[in-house]
Amino acid sequence: MKENENLINHPVPKDQRIGWKAPLINFLGCNIALSELMVGGALITGMSVSGLISAAIIGNLILIVVATIQGNIAAREGLNTYVLATGAFGKKGGVWMISLLLGFTSFGWFGIQAGVAGLSIQQIFPSVNLTLAIIVLGLLMMIVAVYGFSLMAKFNAIALPPLILLMVYGLYKAFSVDNSIAISDYQPLAENAISLLDGINLVVGVVIVGAVISPDYLRYTRNVKDVAIIAVVGIGFISFVQQLSAGIMAINSPTWDITAVMANLGMGWGAFLILLLAAWSTNLSNAYSGGLALKNIFPSVSRSTLTLVAGLIGTALAASGLIFKFQMFLSVLSIAVPAVAGVMWAEYYLIQGKTFVQREGFNWYAIAAWVLGFIVSMLSNKFNLGLPPVNAIIVSGLAYWLIMTRVPTAKVQPQ
Repeated sequence: MKENENLINHPVPKDQRIGWKAPLINFLGCNIALSELMVGGALITGMSVSGLISAAIIGNLILIVVATIQGNIAAREGLNTYVLATGAFGKKGGVWMISLLLGFTSFGWFGIQAGVAGLSIQQIFPSVNLTLAIIVLGLLMMIVAVYGFSLMAKFNAIALPPLILLMVYGLYKAFSVDNSIAISDYQPLAENAISLLDGINLVVGVVIVGAVISPDYLRYTRNVKDVAIIAVVGIGFISFVQQLSAGIMAINSPTWDITAVMANLGMGWGAFLILLLAAWSTNLSNAYSGGLALKNIFPSVSRSTLTLVAGLIGTALAASGLIFKFQMFLSVLSIAVPAVAGVMWAEYYLIQGKTFVQREGFNWYAIAAWVLGFIVSMLSNKFNLGLPPVNAIIVSGLAYWLIMTRVPTAKVQPQ
């Protein structure tokens, strides 16, 4: 059954809210991911186990806070990220700048995940044509997302148990190679050392975009309590478990690439197939959110059609190999996303007093504050100053609030 089109760009009525269970399942499906496992492997190359634990706890607590503050807006208003963004950025600004930014980011990463999944299949079956594998996987991945929220939850409910068992089995294999004392005493090579701040940045960076676009799922929740449960379990807890598990598995591996780590532990092709399932469940979120973003740009076209278009674009880019040339560009776009949240929070919580008000046209004050936050994030990343995503949120939010409360012309903008 396809998702109700009337609920895409309009508030989800209170009597159609479903609480925390289905949104949590979809969050878990999104966040049990190759990227999370890769972060754990990367952290352990430069940190002790205790250092990894500290970085993972602090980083995931930050993500919980971001998702809860952002998700509370969705729970109160019942709207997705792209419609909510029109409150601060204006109807045209939200559509032509923020929806394009988040939409391109979503289906761009869809292409990356489809390409990585195809490479995983080729590792298991070397004779398989890579282009054909990517096309088939991309089509399969987008079909589930086309049908929307409910079918995604059902798919993820099936996919999650084997993914969790994989982590448990991986830990068992790791402890069978090294005892607990050897693992707790592990120290990385001095030349590979990663500071606690850099470790936290790795943890936050891999999920921050997902936390910002969390309203896409959290609009179906009933209240902030539902949101907090999903943020704690679906982001914080599951991310921490994956990062710690992957780190322990990678301790004596020559690489932090989780697929190579599992091969080194003798886990076989079954592990690769389950990792493929992880990429699939994560890509459902990319295709779905990409479709929602396009729906805000093309409201007369159905969300399912636009999700199909987003998936086809991502698959075509992956099959051609072009998407991997744009991976750095996609990373830069991802750095631009946290500043959007800062502006949205200042608008909703401080300027409008927890009421959604959609502005007309382009709100250039919001756009200027977002650009400033983006620049600060880029500079913070370049010069290793603090936590770039957090810096972006604080600077963009503070700048927007100051402009809207101190600049006379900003106070009288048409609503």
